[in-house]
Amino acid sequence: RADDRLTLHGHVVNGFQVLFGHGGCHVSVISARLAEKFEVSRATVSETIHRLMADGYAVQNDDKSVALTSAGRELTEKVLRRHRLAERLLFDLLGFDWIGAHEQAHALEHGMSDEVAQSISARLGHPLTCPHGNPIPGNASSGYTFLQEQRAFRLSEGHPGQEVTVVLISELVEDESEFLRRLSDTDIHPQAVLHVVDSAPASDFIFETAGQMRSIPSALARKIWVKNDQPGSVDGSLN
Repeated sequence: RADDRLTLHGHVVNGFQVLFGHGGCHVSVISARLAEKFEVSRATVSETIHRLMADGYAVQNDDKSVALTSAGRELTEKVLRRHRLAERLLFDLLGFDWIGAHEQAHALEHGMSDEVAQSISARLGHPLTCPHGNPIPGNASSGYTFLQEQRAFRLSEGHPGQEVTVVLISELVEDESEFLRRLSDTDIHPQAVLHVVDSAPASDFIFETAGQMRSIPSALARKIWVKNDQPGSVDGSLN
C-alpha cells in the first residue's frame, strides 16, 4: 500500500524540509541518513524512493535531488497527521511520556482511518501540535509555514542574555530516544522558557531554565526551534 511505503519515508521528509529547506537533498544523502536511522541498507531505502517515484509520489530533478509531487505531499501529510494525533492520544490521555508516545504511535497509525483520526482530533480538542511541538497537518500549517508564523529560529542562534520560548523539537530528534531523554533531563520541551548564557558554536550551548543552569551540545541546539516574543527581538535565519 502507498500509505505503508510513506510511513518510513513520510516522517523524515518533513524533517529534511525543516533542516535543509524545501529543496530537499540528494538521494545519496537521504539513503545514508535513513539507512543509518532505521538500520536498513542504503539499497533498501533507495528502492523505497524509486517505488515512490514509480507510483507518482516523488520526482527526480536534473541535479539528482528528489522532491515529492503534490500527491506525495498530500499522502505524506496524511501519514504525519495520523502519527502526531496518535502521539497526542498516547501522551494526553494514556499517560505515555514523549519518548514512549512517539515509539508506540508508529504501531497505531497503521490501522488509523481518516474517520478515526478526525474523531481523535475532536476528542482532544483539535490540538495544533504533537507533544514535541511539530504541527499536525489539517489542524495547523505545515513545515516552514508553521515556523514562519511562529517567527521561529534555531536555539543555536540565540544570543547571550536573550530569553526564548521553545516552539518545537526537530522531527529527526524524535527518532533518537537518547536525545529526547537528554532534553527531558535538561527541562527542554515545547513552551519552556530558556535564558541563553553562552552560545559559542565551538562549545556546549549553555542556558538557564526553571532556576537551573543547563547545557546541551551545540549540534543538538540546532535541532530545537524557539521564538523570542520580547519587543525588538531579531529572529534567526530559517535556513
